[in-house]
Amino acid sequence: MIIEPVGRILSPITDRKAMPPWGLPAVLEIFPRFTPALLEIEKHSHIWVLAWLDQGRDERHVLQVTPRGVRDSGPGGLHGVFAVRSPARPNPIGLTATRIERIDGARIHVDRLDFLDQTPIVDIKPYFVTRDLIFSANGRQVGRNATREALRESLAAQAVAFHGRLTADVALAVRIVEHYRLTHHQLNDPASWHIQAPAARPELLDALTGITRVTLGRRTLVLSPEAEIVISDEAGYTPLPSDLCPEETLAAPDEQLFRYQPVTA
Repeated sequence: MIIEPVGRILSPITDRKAMPPWGLPAVLEIFPRFTPALLEIEKHSHIWVLAWLDQGRDERHVLQVTPRGVRDSGPGGLHGVFAVRSPARPNPIGLTATRIERIDGARIHVDRLDFLDQTPIVDIKPYFVTRDLIFSANGRQVGRNATREALRESLAAQAVAFHGRLTADVALAVRIVEHYRLTHHQLNDPASWHIQAPAARPELLDALTGITRVTLGRRTLVLSPEAEIVISDEAGYTPLPSDLCPEETLAAPDEQLFRYQPVTA
């Protein structure tokens, strides 16, 4: 097989250890020979980027790894590379979905990408909502977030991916789920979710749905006329009046955003 790069990644990150888990803004620079392939790409808001992870040339023989966030460094923490997104794999192909911010000729500016600077681009494919969105998919958590801040970033990215933009209520949902996972599950995902939330706050409902995958049809999401959010019959959250912007909501102290009360049997 012969794989010819069609472009390269332009990123401020050159060291794998310095790359944030969710990546950061980057540019796809397409080589002149392949720019005709970009015709009509603006029809799509998101794309899949396939890249050749050439920085890991000595890791192609590695078939099992301990993923980031897994505390067990022994045999119990090992995962096959086909079960994780590790750059170590027989054919080091990276795959990331990202949102197009703008297109300048042969350069595609994207919101988040987790590839290092100068990584060769193997291919670009459009993200099809009719094929690629599988909202009912499930997967067990691999590893855990190292810090509350890392969890917040992850939850915010999931909420925005579902709702479409960051609003104050979307940010509030992020902070509530973050607090619940910290307080009741040591930052981990619970085994299952069941949420009761106010019907009058649709943006908050969107964010809770995007983060936890609860739905009305599966009866894991229940709409309520009350202001309180109740999670899995364990925790109750009453939002407090606020005029904070979304970014301020993400950074504010818990007690400024909601009143928390454990649910007693």
